[in-house]
Amino acid sequence: MIPQSTQVQGVGEIVSGPALAPFDEQSVGAMIAERAERFGEREAVRFRGSDGAWSSLTFAQLNERRRNIAAALLAEQLVPGDRVFVLSHNSIEMLLCELAIVSLGAISTPVFPDYSLDLLRHCLRDSGAQLALGAGAVQQSRLAEVSGGQLKRIISLECEAIPGDDRGTSLARLEEAFAAQSSQAQARALAEVDARTAAVGADERAFLLYTSGTTGRPKGVPLTHRNVLSQQAAIAQVWSITADDTFLSYLPWHHCFGALFERMMALWHGAVLVLDDSRGRDLDRLLANFREVQPTLYMSVPRVYQALIGRAAQDPPAKATLLHPRLRFVFTAAAPLPEGCYRFFEEANIPVHEGWGLTETSPDATLTGAGPRRAGATGWPLPGTDVLLDAVEEAGTGFGEVLVRGPQVTRGYHDDPEATRRVLRADGFFRTGDLGTWTPHGLRISGRVDGVFKLQNGEKVSSAEAEARLLAATPLLEQAVVLGAGQPFATALLWLNLAAARAFAQELGLGPDGDSEEALTLVQLGQLPELRRTLTEALQAANLMATIPYQRVRTAALVAEPLTVARGELTPTLKIVRRAVIDHHASLIAVLRSDEPNGERLELHRKGDAFHNA
Repeated sequence: MIPQSTQVQGVGEIVSGPALAPFDEQSVGAMIAERAERFGEREAVRFRGSDGAWSSLTFAQLNERRRNIAAALLAEQLVPGDRVFVLSHNSIEMLLCELAIVSLGAISTPVFPDYSLDLLRHCLRDSGAQLALGAGAVQQSRLAEVSGGQLKRIISLECEAIPGDDRGTSLARLEEAFAAQSSQAQARALAEVDARTAAVGADERAFLLYTSGTTGRPKGVPLTHRNVLSQQAAIAQVWSITADDTFLSYLPWHHCFGALFERMMALWHGAVLVLDDSRGRDLDRLLANFREVQPTLYMSVPRVYQALIGRAAQDPPAKATLLHPRLRFVFTAAAPLPEGCYRFFEEANIPVHEGWGLTETSPDATLTGAGPRRAGATGWPLPGTDVLLDAVEEAGTGFGEVLVRGPQVTRGYHDDPEATRRVLRADGFFRTGDLGTWTPHGLRISGRVDGVFKLQNGEKVSSAEAEARLLAATPLLEQAVVLGAGQPFATALLWLNLAAARAFAQELGLGPDGDSEEALTLVQLGQLPELRRTLTEALQAANLMATIPYQRVRTAALVAEPLTVARGELTPTLKIVRRAVIDHHASLIAVLRSDEPNGERLELHRKGDAFHNA
């Protein structure tokens, strides 16, 4: 896709996507009803039943279940604008209930189901929801624990209500009560559902999604039906997706990437949405599903791609499974995709598409399309979207804060006018807080504006740029955090890619098969002299890509324990929470800062190294 404006010299100029073509869809519920008429008996959703076997719903069945569940929810006295708190991993029940909720003019509010009770309580109170849906007994109990009397009803999606809690019921019980009504009563309820669906306006709220919380507590982002559907209308002008496509989807629906980008894309185009029960964590199950489903489009995040490609490097059948003949392209977002992952697919003639956006932009703002692509470039503004780089003094020439204006942009944060005022300008541009620059292949994101730090000598370094150089240098690394505020030089914490490191060791005859019970642990791998030497040489070469010496990382240390969501070091979408990482590894960082490096070459420390001390 070529932007209408070709003036992409940099900061201060608006770069616009093509005009957005008119579209008829006014609301998500109305869109599902129309797709049922158009696609009827074509398969819409495939999922595993309780027995582990695949089941599916056609578009006609999906629409019928949507209407029936919405009719059953009428008994809960839902009115337009009510928020419904949803605590569940992806499931067919969650999908049906969310479609039913927004069809009634209410607002679906899905939240990461594994949040701590503190964060869960924060999101629940902020939402103001009085009705909640929980996946099962565990989530029902957690909802009851944080409710504090706020919730009037807790509906279980997968089991019966908690005994002794008069607020509890189940989706099955609600559906049974609806089915037990007379045919005349059912017809009246369904007529009310259809009337309320038709009355939902494009500018009414459909979802309240919470940000991932990399810079503080999650903030509620209201998104309208127009926000959600304009996104799909725009993508349809960039990519060629048809009803013959198949999506294999594990991306969580509490996050905009999975809920609004991938899930709505499949439904919009009449494609098959297959629910991947691996949740992106069980690599064996993910590959088994990949083999059975053979998706034509696949969407994921760099960390999962790294794991898959690491497995493929050791296992030829796994490689054949990933690169199957039906796969038309893969898409990545949320973080830069390492160059090696990019080449893995491109060398097999499978295009790699990238995009950029955030919860507040529903989520996509830029996207790669037909034409040349390059790893790290996230493409051009979507149709109907304007992007502006606003000057940031600390960022350096050519870089600026990325601002977005378009039909997918939120109108502000939920019940937080002060936060809204800080990010929404009078001319409609939203301040994203991301730092970017224009390249011949589109926008390149260079981290957060607040990720630019000043060294002791006053010189500025972008942590994201330095981290990208380190990660691009070798597949042995999975994560890097570069630090340096107030320091005389930049330092880095590094995390090994377990699969790639095991493959490296096995090739040198230093360890057993990566899948065996005797496979080397992270600690053992980090102590291998051969791996450390190779890693050091790669990182020293990466430093040479930084033409200004003070931007180079001078000392680094490997960290033995993986980053986790449980410790707050990763968000639910696997983004690094820098403050938590810095706090958790304060003693190791102090060692890196205390030793003067020997010359310009990067040193991989052993003295403060977590592997060395293990």
